[in-house]
Amino acid sequence: MKKVLTIVSNEDNIISNNSFEAIQDLMNTKTRNTWLKKELACDLYFDDTTAKIDENLSNYLDQKQFDWAIQEDLNRNKKLFLSDMDSTMIKQECIDELAHYAGVREEVSLITAKSMNGEISFTEAFMQRVSLLGGMDINALDEVYLNIELNNGAELLLKNLSKQNIYTVLVSGGFTYFTDKLSEKLGFKENYANKLEILNKKITGRVVPPIIDGNAKKNILDQITKKMQLNRHDVVSVGDGANDVEMISNSALGVSYHGKHILRNKANAQINHTNLTSILYFIGLREADIIY
Repeated sequence: MKKVLTIVSNEDNIISNNSFEAIQDLMNTKTRNTWLKKELACDLYFDDTTAKIDENLSNYLDQKQFDWAIQEDLNRNKKLFLSDMDSTMIKQECIDELAHYAGVREEVSLITAKSMNGEISFTEAFMQRVSLLGGMDINALDEVYLNIELNNGAELLLKNLSKQNIYTVLVSGGFTYFTDKLSEKLGFKENYANKLEILNKKITGRVVPPIIDGNAKKNILDQITKKMQLNRHDVVSVGDGANDVEMISNSALGVSYHGKHILRNKANAQINHTNLTSILYFIGLREADIIY
């Protein structure tokens, strides 16, 4: 079965014939190349089904500041898109921003980092962090949302996924307060996240079960694919941390967006140098297909 390696460059670099030759040498196979965007995005098709992104090729692509995806050419068109929210669709980790208002940002950020790197379980870390927010006024939720910044390419990505009739779902280990608003803003069809318990306009430091952790994200993927009569070959997902490993691993195209090491090792696509619109090239769109 043929495979395709898609490489995408930022505006500061170009993809050249020298790039193709270097990749062929590192993969030890010939490729057939098709431009998606001249000098900036290209598909490299090859017949060697054992070819993969090894450490040498990965290092080369990183040095050239090329982002990439490798996948089977068959079933490349996708029907379902799942995305994490914090540090993926948006630049912030909302729980860290809430912790700033509560005066416990340092403690919460430390726990967040350990969780994202897989040092402690998401659920354990999540409960510890939420407990530190107890007693906080709910007005802080509004303040945090007003300061949220979208990651580059988020709006253009969702606009084009919608044009392609790809069903979009936001799946977050964060809070429904933010996913509800962000879903409406960007046009996600569904969203899933944790619900903060609030009493007398105060955050109690607890959440309403169930907790959306890595296993829950995979279960949501499974439920939606079953409901839509799809399979993993129809799915593209994107995330950045340990909580996204199961979702990424169970998608035909799993994208690590500035991902932690534990996630990068499970993903068959990487975005570290460009922006979220590279996903459009990964799923086979050409520049002429993209609406701005």
